[in-house]
Amino acid sequence: MSLSERREPVRRTVPLTIAAVLTALFALAVIGVAVASALQPHGQFSLGVGIMLSLYGALLAWVAWTTWRQRFYVRGALVGSALLNLAVAVSSFGSNVTLWSVVALLSAVIAVCGVLPSTSRALTRARGDGPDDLPEV
Repeated sequence: MSLSERREPVRRTVPLTIAAVLTALFALAVIGVAVASALQPHGQFSLGVGIMLSLYGALLAWVAWTTWRQRFYVRGALVGSALLNLAVAVSSFGSNVTLWSVVALLSAVIAVCGVLPSTSRALTRARGDGPDDLPEV
């Protein structure tokens, strides 16, 4: 394949950048809650919750990183994680309306940014993408 057949790099769009940055912030927040949970003096239960939240935070960090790098396969994980965060926020309104309203709003922004046509164009796989564009199985 010649260089002329390779695609020109698609610029990272503003919605894609917003989605990546907000997802990274969610990842940091979840990891922070994971550490706080694991340090609670409730024995194995708190440690288990901390481990599971750490894994989810790591998944969100991976989604943010691959969104930032514009990998074609990340769109479903981006929108899916935003919708999951939105569902958690809506179901938690009873405990702290202000906090969970902000979480719900930011999650909705990520989901909308993830489904915009400009995001589709930025995440489209084209001929000439490198071998690192495929997820490892």
